[in-house]
Amino acid sequence: MAVQRINCKKRISYHQGLMSDASLIPAEDLQKGSFLFCGGAIPRDPDKNWDIPLDFEEQCHVTFKNLKGVLEAAGTTTDNLIRVIIYLTDMRNWEAMNKVYAQYIKSAPARACIGINALNNRYQIEIVADALVPAKK
Repeated sequence: MAVQRINCKKRISYHQGLMSDASLIPAEDLQKGSFLFCGGAIPRDPDKNWDIPLDFEEQCHVTFKNLKGVLEAAGTTTDNLIRVIIYLTDMRNWEAMNKVYAQYIKSAPARACIGINALNNRYQIEIVADALVPAKK
């Protein structure tokens, strides 16, 4: 079976219009039918002029809040997550990240946590996720 490219008809951008510097806008989040593909949620805090927290745990909270905001903008919640991929620049932070994860995600989506050498802009965490968007009643 050949792989087909998805022609996404709808773009969800929780961040659009909130940031004055367009270069800071994270990857767009794409919706195709009932599926939402969230491009990297990052630890830029919209409540603090899009600053990047230095503390790892705070970066986790900001990143999960940003992911939650994208999901809500698309009409879904963390309960409808299908897959979550977490990138960490230091796998020794896995336990701390996991404690924050449990505060935001109660469902059990497929999940991977990958250690990488570096992320942009001093980020210590980035999250990519896929979710179902329920049909509107």
